[in-house]
Amino acid sequence: MNSLGIYFGNKDINLVETKGKKIINNIRLPHPNSGMAELEEKVPIDIKIIALLKDAFRTYHINVEEVSICISGQDLVIRTFEIPLIPQNELNRAVSFEIKKYIPFKLEELNYDFQVIRNKQNKINLVLFVGIKKEILDSYISIFKQLNLKIKLLEYSAFSVLRFLKLIGINDAGVKASLCFDLNNEDEANFTVFEDGFSLFSRDFVLAGEPVGFEQITEVDRSQKLEKLKNEIRISLDYYKRKFPEKNIKDIFIVSDKESHQEIGAFFKESSIFVKFAETQKLLGKDTFYSSTLVKSFATSLYKLAVLKIKVELLGAKIKAAKVMAIKEKPSTLLEGLKLDFRFIMLGIVVCAAVYVYGWLRTTPIQEEIAGTINNRVKIKTVIQGGSIDELSAVGAKFRKKIRALDNVIKNQTYTTYLLETIPKVLPRGVWLDSFVFNQTAENKPELILNGKVYLADSDREFQSVNDFLANLKNDPIFSKYFNEISLSSIDRKVDQDKNLVVFIIVCKNS
Repeated sequence: MNSLGIYFGNKDINLVETKGKKIINNIRLPHPNSGMAELEEKVPIDIKIIALLKDAFRTYHINVEEVSICISGQDLVIRTFEIPLIPQNELNRAVSFEIKKYIPFKLEELNYDFQVIRNKQNKINLVLFVGIKKEILDSYISIFKQLNLKIKLLEYSAFSVLRFLKLIGINDAGVKASLCFDLNNEDEANFTVFEDGFSLFSRDFVLAGEPVGFEQITEVDRSQKLEKLKNEIRISLDYYKRKFPEKNIKDIFIVSDKESHQEIGAFFKESSIFVKFAETQKLLGKDTFYSSTLVKSFATSLYKLAVLKIKVELLGAKIKAAKVMAIKEKPSTLLEGLKLDFRFIMLGIVVCAAVYVYGWLRTTPIQEEIAGTINNRVKIKTVIQGGSIDELSAVGAKFRKKIRALDNVIKNQTYTTYLLETIPKVLPRGVWLDSFVFNQTAENKPELILNGKVYLADSDREFQSVNDFLANLKNDPIFSKYFNEISLSSIDRKVDQDKNLVVFIIVCKNS
């Protein structure tokens, strides 16, 4: 069965139909946004794209039911950042809070997904965040719905370049980079750094200014584009080194036309990075003219043959965002994400029944002894003279209620001295408590609510200090003996006396 991959670039739309790894059709269309389309200007862009694709399908006899597409970076928000190592059930809330520092608009305007790599040794989570404006995603879905095509994949074009390198057979182990560009058309260039197949940094840039159409560019234009490319590479490498100073790039793979190899190779000799040029024609075919738009659409069409370690799913971004918003509104539970097995349920019932029977056997003699002691107590006559049965019953109920209250106080009291003495011992540096509330729940169980703040002039360290405080409370033998359920109820940032503080609430319960 043939596969169809479509790349929506800045100036062009490129369609590639493949069978296996062989190209059946390679079609390049002007993007209606580029100003080169000849359709009526008043017609909406979506309608223009649908008309262009329908005409191409008809002309080149393309008959498929599914399509995989990739889009340029101008339609996406791609960020990689680090957050402290936190429990899995708090990850969604932490990412949605942290990403607000890196995007210029409201999070509610995006459909997004993210992938996390956990580094337990350094106690950090490396987060890859990819978002797309809701109206843009809805537009792509609407276009292919009207074309009766099911979208199987929608990905960032730079990730399609990584897929192309994987199809060639390049090993992605270690810290490496890819650079894909085309000096002969108006497509954006992609620079990506990845570690063991996971994206650390990506940057897109356009090498040309005014559109030149489909004709070959002049040598002057090519020289100007090449100088701009070198400058953009310097900027990208400099920015990457500041962001990840300890992750040095070992190899960089160049995806480009052969005419550029000598000039780019000479440029990279100035650095310590080893350069390898991808043999594009080996995969695309010897008679195929190179273009970066072809590389991206070709790789996208073969997504089933080259699976990436990047698991960010843009088509499921809408569902992901809805789940995260639901989690923000609904407090997390201890059983979140737990899969139940019938055998474990039965085992749990048996264990509970055994504990109940054992407790009953142990407490029955004591209860009998207590009942005997109560019966042997001195009987005191009531002071009510001539009281009716109802009045006597009411008095008896009143005294029984008082007795139960006193028994509760004696049996269930919690000695707070040891607990409060523990808290200052486990407080990390920079953390202090504003207040605490100690009360009894509706089930007469103790509950301690700690309201605190953190200031270390570093948001990552402040979040880490809160997690350290939470862990210290859980690991303290005295504190955890009284409170076996200790959780972070909320965490947020607040400005107090011109300082950005982290405020938090920790709830300690005895379940």
